[in-house]
Amino acid sequence: MANRTQSTARNVTAATGLVALAICTGWLATGLLDGPWGMVSGGRLEGPAVGCETARWEDFAATRELELEVRPENPRSMTTWLVVHEGALYIPADFLTPWKRWPHQVLADDRVRIRLGRQIFECSVERVADEPKIEALRRAIAAKYDLDPDGREARIEVWWFRAGPRGSIP
Repeated sequence: MANRTQSTARNVTAATGLVALAICTGWLATGLLDGPWGMVSGGRLEGPAVGCETARWEDFAATRELELEVRPENPRSMTTWLVVHEGALYIPADFLTPWKRWPHQVLADDRVRIRLGRQIFECSVERVADEPKIEALRRAIAAKYDLDPDGREARIEVWWFRAGPRGSIP
């Protein structure tokens, strides 16, 4: 009898999980949820957008995550970290995950949309190549996210992107 009860409980749990997965997949597929959903990437960020030049990035310095939309012709969005340094917004792209595609996509087309809170900004991004700036950004992100600046996080490959007004980045 106990085995039968355990088997039934497992089946109910599995069925509940499948129903929840089906509902969430349906929401994402039909666009009822815009943008990413936690660590699951999504589509277009819905809502009105303003130009990046209107952003006061300092207002978002304590914000832990942003939503980033890439590929304007076929929008894809994801959640990622951010750092505000010397008044500019920087977006790190670490390569601990082998499936990370967005850094390569923004090299091909620098137009992005960034959602912070309830605001969406239309921006361009450029990859940061200046080593002293990269070191300052590594230190800033370590302080913000309570990471060891000389630990494992300091040794992984990170590409940094600076957000700016569209058309201002060559």
